[in-house]
Amino acid sequence: MRHYYTYNHKIDMESHFQISEAIPADAAAIASLFALSWISPFTRLQFGQIDPQEFAASMVPLIAKQIAEVRSKFIVARHVETSNVAAVAQWTMPVEADMGGLDEESKEDREERQQFEDEAYRRSLPETSNKDLVVAFTLGLRHLREDTLQGRKHFLLENLATHPEYRGKGLASRLIEWASLLADEQQVLVYLDTASNNPAAGLYKKLGFEEQGRNTIEDLTKYASIESMDKLGCDTQHTHVAFLRFPVTLHKCM
Repeated sequence: MRHYYTYNHKIDMESHFQISEAIPADAAAIASLFALSWISPFTRLQFGQIDPQEFAASMVPLIAKQIAEVRSKFIVARHVETSNVAAVAQWTMPVEADMGGLDEESKEDREERQQFEDEAYRRSLPETSNKDLVVAFTLGLRHLREDTLQGRKHFLLENLATHPEYRGKGLASRLIEWASLLADEQQVLVYLDTASNNPAAGLYKKLGFEEQGRNTIEDLTKYASIESMDKLGCDTQHTHVAFLRFPVTLHKCM
């Protein structure tokens, strides 16, 4: 029998970590975990040399606000003895798919709104970032997600991070299983995307995720020099992969 560990303060006695929903007071710890995880060559190519402490501090207000939102769930693995947040998964909860005729926003209005939001996002980016690359990457991921999901109801994994001291303890699996159990109960999809060279792709496959599509920026030299990429150890192209976990049919005991 497979055991799931839900967020309602149940303790994994083997690893001594508690899986629970984050509270606003966890925002700083979560921001630090995200800052520690966003250090790949491609991320640095987009945002430049990021000071982890400054980056974390800048994210705290946004994360605290998101924790309070109904559709946003930050699920954390907390060490029972120290109360330290060792790992976090940021989920967007499912909503009913738009029902064509009930959607009052026209295609033209939706495209105009999206263009306005994209321009606002571009302006909000740090001046030291590679804005053209960030926007191109963001648009590519949006299209990959839309093409994969086709408007279907789903859980969305936004971010997943584990503190280096606590890696290899199965915490990421527990945080993903939190949503997988709910997805099975509701019979909906779980979606995530990740870089093609991310070692975590193997974990996702073990947890039942299937590759559905890819988005590739073929030539990064359009956005940065070969010298800067060589310095960072960054390839000249970048691929992101879309994964779906389809719900398992649950059979209730009679």
